[in-house]
Parts: sequence; C-alpha cells; structure tokens
Amino acid sequence: MHGALLFMAMTLLRATAPPPTLEDAQRLAWDRHFAEAEQMYRAILLRDPRSEPVRIGLARVLLWEGHYREARAMFLRLASENPGNLDAAEGAATAAYWQGDFRTAAREFRSIAAAHPERMTASRDLHAIELASRDSERLLIDGIDDDQPYRLWRSEAEASIFTDPLTRWDITAGGYRADDPTLAAVRSEPFVSIANETVLPWQRLTIRAALGVLRSPDGTTRPTGSLSLRFRTGGASSFEIAADRSALLRTATAVRDHPAVTRMFAAWNRSTGKNWLAGFEGGSLRYFDRNRGWYAQGYGLWPVVRRGGLIVRAGASGALHDTRESRFYVEAITSQRSGAQFLYDYRGAYTPYWTPQDLREARAIVAASDAVTGRMSFRLQLEAGVARDRAEAFGPANGPSPLPPTIFAFGFRRTFHPTRISVGAALAVTPQYTLEISVQRETTVFYRANEFRASVVRTR
Repeated sequence: MHGALLFMAMTLLRATAPPPTLEDAQRLAWDRHFAEAEQMYRAILLRDPRSEPVRIGLARVLLWEGHYREARAMFLRLASENPGNLDAAEGAATAAYWQGDFRTAAREFRSIAAAHPERMTASRDLHAIELASRDSERLLIDGIDDDQPYRLWRSEAEASIFTDPLTRWDITAGGYRADDPTLAAVRSEPFVSIANETVLPWQRLTIRAALGVLRSPDGTTRPTGSLSLRFRTGGASSFEIAADRSALLRTATAVRDHPAVTRMFAAWNRSTGKNWLAGFEGGSLRYFDRNRGWYAQGYGLWPVVRRGGLIVRAGASGALHDTRESRFYVEAITSQRSGAQFLYDYRGAYTPYWTPQDLREARAIVAASDAVTGRMSFRLQLEAGVARDRAEAFGPANGPSPLPPTIFAFGFRRTFHPTRISVGAALAVTPQYTLEISVQRETTVFYRANEFRASVVRTR
C-alpha cells in the first residue's frame, strides 16, 4: 500500500513539474553537462519541433559532444531552410573543421568571411586552416658515430607541397656517407623519394604512400617505399596497418652489401597534449637474403609533473624480437701459443645486419618537455632497463695449430642493460624558420653510439 501511494505521489509530482525551457537547456550546455543538455533539447523539440533556437542549441551540443556528422547534418538543414541563418552556416563549417575536413571547412569559412567580415570565428578558423596547410622546405643532417667502429652521415632536402588542405606531397633528395674504419671502406651514395598523404576525414582515414630509389654501399640500386592506412579510432588514438621497404645501414659491415628489409606491421597509438601516452606495434620482417623475423613492442607514459609549460612523464616500455637465422659471423681470429696448444680468440660481427634472437627487453622511461617560451621548447628522455637474448660464440677454444681446422658456433643466454639518453630543442628563429637540434647516446649489447641531428624548416 505504501509503495503504491509513493508511486502515485511521484507520478503526480512529475505531472505537475514545469516543462524544461530553452534557458534550462542552454544553462546545462554552458556548464558542460552536454548529455543532460542534449536530452533536454530533445524533450523541448517534442513539444516544438520547428523551433529554430532549440534546433541550433541541439546541433551545438552534438558538436561539443563530438558527434560531428549528426551536428553538421542538423546545421545544414537549418541553413537550407533559412539561408540567412549565419549561425547554422558557421556551425556546419565548424563541424567539418573539427572532423578534420579542412577542404570543406575552408571553402565554407571563406564564403562566410567574404560576405560577412564581422564574423570573427569564420576568419579565425580559416586562418588556422591556412597555417596548417602551408608548404614547407626542410634541410636535415644527421650522423651516427659508434664503437663498432662505424660512422654514418646522412643529409637530405625535402619539400612539402599541399595541393589542397587534405593532400600533401613530400619530395626528398639526399645522400649518405658510410665509413667502416676496420674494413677501410668508405661509401657515399644518393637517394630520392616522393610521398603522398591524403586524408579522408569523414572515414577517419589517412592514406600515405611513398616510393623511392636508394643506391646501396655495394653500388646496387634498389627501390624503397611504404604504404600505410591510419584510422582515427578516437579523439587522441589511432590504429595503423602498414608495409615498408627500407635499407639497413646501421651495422658497420653493411658497407660491403645491400641489406634491406620489408616490414609489415600493425600499430595502435594514443597521443594527446598533456595526458597519458601509449603505443603498441607488432609486425613481421622479411630480409633481402630471405631471412625472416618478427617483433612486438609497446610503451606507456603518464604525467607526474605539470607546471606551466613543463610536463614530466614516467612509464615503461617492453619489446620482443626474434630472427629465424643469425647473421653473426666470425670476422677475425687470433691465437696465442700455450705449451703444445694454441688458444684461439674470435671476433664476430653481424654481417650485414643485426639479427636479435629471442630478445626480451623492459625499460623504465622518464621524459620531460618544456615550452620555455612561445618560440622555444626543450625535451629530455632517459631510458634504462634489462634485456636478455640468445647470443652466439665460436669454437674450438684451443687446438694444435695456429688456426683452428674447423670452426663451429654455439648459443648461450646473456643478460645486458640497454640505456638511452636524448636531448632536443626547437627554436622558432623567425615566423618562417624553425631550427631543431637533438643529440642521443645509446648503449646496446654490441655497441655504444652517439647520434646527432639538426634540421632547418621553412614554412611559407
């Protein structure tokens, strides 16, 4: 009985409560209670389905909630019913802009700004689109100096051209110089490539394709290239599937060959300004000499300090990597007489590319970035961890002759501690020119390397 009376009382209260008003819905929207505001706007539309202010309000809430397709459709209907409704026309253009359809947004903002220069939002957003799609040129030089010993220098010039706000072409030409002092081998060779990136905003898809030609250290000319499809899965995350073909020039013995790898992979990435970052990637590797491999790697970083322009993140990464066949070979043998026997010492090298086997790695990461001024920013990243893999050694350890009559390889497990420290800075020298510099020190199980990179970017 008491339950029935309570139900009747609540029903009576709802029946006598005043209906929601446009002002109530607007107040919820401005207080960022978008879901509640949307429900209230829809309730009001049931009573007054032709109300233009209510429909405009609902379309704006849908826009703020990220429902760009539905919001744009509502704005376009309102604009077609009333061509003089500039709020609807501007809202439709904004929905296209926030969706990433810069081509449509620029066309519609340009029309609004030309006819109504007092509409500051249209002029402001049109200017932002034009800034994001400016052509640019870049000059880059980078170098690696490690204790294999090995030096690799590369320089390139790149021009990026937008044929429209959603289509960019990158044309790159340059050369590299590889120097292996142990082999007294120095090679200088050219490369060239052209790439296209096309954005399909309403499909949340970015297509990038590249094709190039690179002459290898042994004089062999081979094509390089890539194809990737990146899907935006959320405001800050994306999923990508891709394949690429590239040269392998980081190992010293590469100066005698034409090592290359075809990589097919899938990756998920989350990247946003001041929040947590994460990524995962896994793929297969097919080398030029029919060797195969696979890898999987991921990382996560969370903000621990946020103060002004300074952001410090901490996290970890992990990696698995394996290659079917090792390319670790004997490079030199020395021996020392000990009584009636000779003791052998072997020096091995990855020839012509690194082939990790059963590699397991975990690292701790601390990364900091600081926007010192509007023109200058710095970044610092520290990594240190532990790794374990299967390595190879050679035998026999001794024998009756100065050189072993036969050589065999055997595997063993080893543990090592990879580290990396990198520091970088970017400076907007003028509104058109930006200078970027970075240095890095990396330690792996078989070499320690110093890397330097500098680039100048000019935007027009």
